[in-house]
Amino acid sequence: MKAITITGKGEVALSEVKKPDHASVGHVIIKMKAMGINAGDKFLISGNYPPGFFTQSRDDIAGVSGVGEVIELGNGVPEKYIGKQVTVYRSLTQSSEVTGTWSEYAHLPYLQCAVLPDEVDPLAYSGSLVNIITPYSAWKQAVQEGHKGIVITAGNSDTGKAMLGICIHANLPVISIVRNDQGKLDLEKIGVKHVLVQDSEHFQQQFASLANELQTTAIFDGVGGSLLSEIVNSAPPKSTVYAYGFLGGNTPLSFHTSILMKGITIKGFSNFNTETVQNHEKLELALSEISEIIPMPHFQFKTGETFGFDQVNAALSYVSINGSKAVLEIY
Repeated sequence: MKAITITGKGEVALSEVKKPDHASVGHVIIKMKAMGINAGDKFLISGNYPPGFFTQSRDDIAGVSGVGEVIELGNGVPEKYIGKQVTVYRSLTQSSEVTGTWSEYAHLPYLQCAVLPDEVDPLAYSGSLVNIITPYSAWKQAVQEGHKGIVITAGNSDTGKAMLGICIHANLPVISIVRNDQGKLDLEKIGVKHVLVQDSEHFQQQFASLANELQTTAIFDGVGGSLLSEIVNSAPPKSTVYAYGFLGGNTPLSFHTSILMKGITIKGFSNFNTETVQNHEKLELALSEISEIIPMPHFQFKTGETFGFDQVNAALSYVSINGSKAVLEIY
């Protein structure tokens, strides 16, 4: 079969590799359709990650995300998967028998797959699961740690929108932060009630007032830098920052020592380290719940230009002005 393989650090090539011939215990074979290119896919190709960070693939096949149809089940896989479209994220569990997603046929543990309802367009979920499981597991952890409302800093990102959808589903107060008025309009169309524009004149005062009113003490932060510095200094007492990204670049975090008196906690967040992902029973429940809520518009992948396998280098170089991402599609 055709697959895109990693041939060196930062290098890929279209190759012919052995097609998976049967589904192992706990695994499925998926006839792949499309693969959205997220930051994690590029990170995998770069090779600049610690040992064990990614589940390795047979034949060094690239790709951690994608969507396709399950055509074969291994022993122990629930029957509900057969014949269904699934969105996948290959890093959720470990397996020595993975065939990666940038291929005509993938071989993955079923706990790396969320079933898509029949009525949705599968191509709209070609890179979705990684952007859903991160906020889902953060929500579960935040609630377990006593928080009853969430602030989303990267409000217009795919991950930020997914967290918004989860908060709406869970009936949690939420504040979304965006860069400009257009971002605010975009979020208001999908149901956000409280959205603040980072560049507005009275942003910090507005945030302090609203966050204290709604008691949004869990801060789901994918930006860092100057934005987080403003927020953390105005956050309600006993807030926790769950920092999962740094879209704000290399600007350092700066805060007044008074936040130490308010009991504010700042910690790095990775879905891999959460109980949701590490506990396979809870992961299976999470994937089932995600399958139920995924028709909400908040969970779709922001698709930009589509490329064939023979255009993979152009796909990896694709940059848009609106945050949309490249998609590889098997024709």
